Amino acid sequence: MDAKVANQSLTIAGKSFSSRLMIGTSRYPNQQVMLEAVKASGAEIVTVAVRRVSMESGGEGLFEILGDKYHFLPNTAGCFTARDAVVTAELA
Repeated sequence: MDAKVANQSLTIAGKSFSSRLMIGTSRYPNQQVMLEAVKASGAEIVTVAVRRVSMESGGEGLFEILGDKYHFLPNTAGCFTARDAVVTAELA
């Protein structure tokens, strides 16, 4: 990567991010390991599978754990058809 580009912030929809890294929130053995990995990465944006996020109360969910520290980028992981992906994306 060009050094000039590497030193520029990433801007999406008018919001600037110092890190260009986006990190996923799935496939970790538990929430503590995921939280430690996200913190260690320095990423400001975390991807979240819309189909896997439970909005029901009862325990600490992803939004409570990561809260205001990170920006969430929804994705359509877990969809098996194009129609499912479109519907899921519209829900996000």
